[in-house]
Amino acid sequence: MIASRCKFGRDQNGSISPFFALSIVPLLIAAGAATDYARYVNVKTELEAALDGAALAAAQSTLGSDAARENVGKAYFSANMAGSAVEGAEADVVISNGGVRASAAVQMPTSFMRLAGVNAMELQAAAEANLPTAGNAELVLVLDYSGSMNSHQKYQRMATAATDMLTSLEGAAGDINFKVGLVPFSAMVRTTMSAAYVNQNAAGPVWTGCTQDRASPYNVTVSTPTADPDSKWGYQDNNGENRGSYGCNAYASKDLDIMPLASDIDAVREQLDDMRPLGNTNIALGAEFGWNLLDPALPFDEGKPYSDATNKKFLVLLTDGVQTSREFGENNSRSVGNAQQNLLALCSGMRNANITVFAIAYDVTDPDVTELLRTCAPGRYYEPAVGADNLNAVFSEITSQITDEVVRLTK
Repeated sequence: MIASRCKFGRDQNGSISPFFALSIVPLLIAAGAATDYARYVNVKTELEAALDGAALAAAQSTLGSDAARENVGKAYFSANMAGSAVEGAEADVVISNGGVRASAAVQMPTSFMRLAGVNAMELQAAAEANLPTAGNAELVLVLDYSGSMNSHQKYQRMATAATDMLTSLEGAAGDINFKVGLVPFSAMVRTTMSAAYVNQNAAGPVWTGCTQDRASPYNVTVSTPTADPDSKWGYQDNNGENRGSYGCNAYASKDLDIMPLASDIDAVREQLDDMRPLGNTNIALGAEFGWNLLDPALPFDEGKPYSDATNKKFLVLLTDGVQTSREFGENNSRSVGNAQQNLLALCSGMRNANITVFAIAYDVTDPDVTELLRTCAPGRYYEPAVGADNLNAVFSEITSQITDEVVRLTK
């Protein structure tokens, strides 16, 4: 009996071993399939990102022919897929009907799933981008021309960086309807508008002169002036920062004139070359007029409606110092603190109107300024040190962001 039981036990062990050997194969395949699928997900993410970049690279290329731009997209894809599980894959990049389509179908080799006879998994993806000609862009440069910009060649470096930016945007834009406006500010701004919109006397229907801000709350809006004197421009408090050698004649002699939105990029470049710094700093006043230039309503009506989905609006605000000029607040009070709060209200209003605001604190470390501008343009704030390379890098980064928004991915 004992021997019989022992034999039975040996027979039982012998029957389990083949069963276990047979069952381990599907278990290994199932576990391996999960590993291969995880690789599949990662490679698909890489593939989609590379195709997004390829479509944008082809769309943004300044090379003349469509074939050359398509090759740029293909090269971008290949470079970004190098080292991946599907290295050597090629993208199909086609330009047609005002857009770029980048697509790819690749085979990802499997590892464990080979045990089940599955040697590869197929991935397909595509991305599309509009060519620059498919959209419009409006850009206003709001630049500090206060006296401190004379030091360390700052205004010259600013003008050069801004000029290079316009040249780059113009080249990337191709046939795009690209408009640029310019607001040089210090304690005042000098501009031209209908005489009906100012409180100063004018010899005719058009007024050209200098102004500080409007009365509150108009100075944080883009509302067109009415018969209400508070809604009009032209105010000057006639203190030391805006009379005598800092008066409006000095603004004229230094070519510190606002330029409304226009397609004449050469004229903007010439003005950047001609302007010279003067006087104190009113950052909020520059932002106020910058928004008015982008707004489609009078007194400057060159901007497209906000509802135009084919149009993008941008404002670049640069200053090198603290707010020194006073502005109107509640109850007709006038203070630097009001001006700082007005700037934040203006920036918020612009962002709510889908205007992309960039803020640059140039050669500034004062926390009162840096925090103000950082709050004005969250995520798009820059703090370059004095020096051509630092400022050029910032303007180059902003140029890339503007181009990316105009030449946007559609899928």
